[in-house]
Amino acid sequence: MPFHTQEDPRKLTRSIGSVINTFSKVSTTTFFKVTFPINGGLKSWLNNTGIYDFTETDGLDGMEKIELLCSEAILPGPSFKKTEVLGNRQGMRESYPVLRAFPEVQLTFYVDKQHAVIRFFEEWCNYINPLYDNNRVIQSSRRGQNDSGAFNKNATYKMKYPDSYCQNFLITKFEKDLTNVYGGSIANSAYYTYEFLRAYPSSVLAAPVSYQGSQVLKYTVVFDYMRYITRRTPQGATAFSFPIGATSTPQNTETQSSPLGTPGGTTNTQRLVPVRGNSGVVFYDATIDTRTSAEVSGNFFNSQGLPVIN
Repeated sequence: MPFHTQEDPRKLTRSIGSVINTFSKVSTTTFFKVTFPINGGLKSWLNNTGIYDFTETDGLDGMEKIELLCSEAILPGPSFKKTEVLGNRQGMRESYPVLRAFPEVQLTFYVDKQHAVIRFFEEWCNYINPLYDNNRVIQSSRRGQNDSGAFNKNATYKMKYPDSYCQNFLITKFEKDLTNVYGGSIANSAYYTYEFLRAYPSSVLAAPVSYQGSQVLKYTVVFDYMRYITRRTPQGATAFSFPIGATSTPQNTETQSSPLGTPGGTTNTQRLVPVRGNSGVVFYDATIDTRTSAEVSGNFFNSQGLPVIN
């Protein structure tokens, strides 16, 4: 390696025609998507609170409404904690990385009319640190902490183990020309995904309300996490409808027993995958169909596993 290098003089000047494609295809800040593939005990807790109730999600499935209301996100950058070495070389101060640092991530949401965003994070925090009345956990309902035990002055809080409340979540950065992203298809534009491992909301910033100047209420949540990884889907590569989490479970895929019994009284286990239909979000059963075959046959279901006409 040469000790001294300099810029190639031939690259100091360029014609506009040679660089126009580079400067006309820059990334913009307004195209991103936050994804919460909630699972485990936390999903059951949230289900009891009505977070997944279709009557309050404007026809969207599961967490999609809350995800779409995320108005601001921070894409993290790598950083290191450093140590300094003085005096190894006369007059020189050297710095070396000793530990990789993962800063907190902050997400800001618009608050919807049903206050689903506020309820989601309040209930996630309630699940992390539930309230107990005489060793009985006070489970929130669609009416919040409406249990009489919540008013007991002797009620206490207990922390859950991190394995129960930590979840992975994703921030996907894409561009406005991305349209072809159904599972198994070829992406017509590259997109880049950050996956945050073992994350949980560590704090929620106070949301002021005021009579002076009506504005959209915003809700800002700070997340801690163990680390993050990044994945890129290049243009022309096979795309996925939903980012794949650490558990290799597609986002918003509901595995449940269909209320429709099969002959002999047995229960048919479905894996319902949401897709956008003519009348809103519907589901196809991934155990028997692909998205394409479901479209051809019209074999769609609602969130309860009941057949629908799309």
